[in-house]
Amino acid sequence: MKGDRPSRTAHLVALGRAMADIGLSHVPGFSDPTARSFLSEKGRKSLAGTERAIQEKKGGYRFEMARLMADMMALRTSAIDMAVRDAITTLGATQLVILGAGYDGRAWRLRELAGVKVFEVDHPATQGSKRTAVPQLPPEIGSVTFVSVDFEREQLSTALDRSGHDPSSPTCWIWEGVVMYLTHEAMRATLTGIAARSAPGSTLIVNYHTVRRGWFAQLMFRLIGEPQISSWSPEEMAADMRAAGYAVQEDSGMLDWNSRFANGAANVARASYMRIAVARK
Repeated sequence: MKGDRPSRTAHLVALGRAMADIGLSHVPGFSDPTARSFLSEKGRKSLAGTERAIQEKKGGYRFEMARLMADMMALRTSAIDMAVRDAITTLGATQLVILGAGYDGRAWRLRELAGVKVFEVDHPATQGSKRTAVPQLPPEIGSVTFVSVDFEREQLSTALDRSGHDPSSPTCWIWEGVVMYLTHEAMRATLTGIAARSAPGSTLIVNYHTVRRGWFAQLMFRLIGEPQISSWSPEEMAADMRAAGYAVQEDSGMLDWNSRFANGAANVARASYMRIAVARK
């Protein structure tokens, strides 16, 4: 992202979740009513236009592209939600740290977060934009602490220390939609910092890409100042996790999520590069 401007890709993710919430995706019962609260005026207009197209049963290329985005975000969100629930209800994590939280709404919609301390870590510009929308949301379920970090000036560990994160208690970490914007070296350095703050029983959920996107998508992301620069194979991701003291328990991709959450109905083969590794310490 550029300077003091909120992340545009974070807004696109929120728009995709909002479109899924109104029923555009193939994921039965998907719900994220928080997403529309974070949309810009342009985003709200786009969402309203999509709602009209659904009601009027209109199709076309733009509608199908909106449906693809809704499916991708609904499937990725559902896969991460499932891993978070397992980390809390089965493994007993008492803290949730969301790295690069963007416009994440889990603290306001996941019932399992009751009694859990939620730390939302992000750049001051995006986090500041998000906090202006928080009053529109229902009461939080998890106890939220906003951790504003400019990584050019402060280390993650320092920011979490001042915010009350307890490294001696099991933590569930979400690293969604971030590592593809980092070099491998920067990712590994952050991973080492995460591991140092992870008590036994902690879970790390990492969303990553196996290949860089096509040239047109790469150009678009570069033009908005958020180029995607890195990819991993599942074997490479597992090796990086293992070096930091984490053992990957599951590594799944878009086609797996489509089968699991949408009965294979979503047309998401073009997004098969998107994966999630769930690791334990």
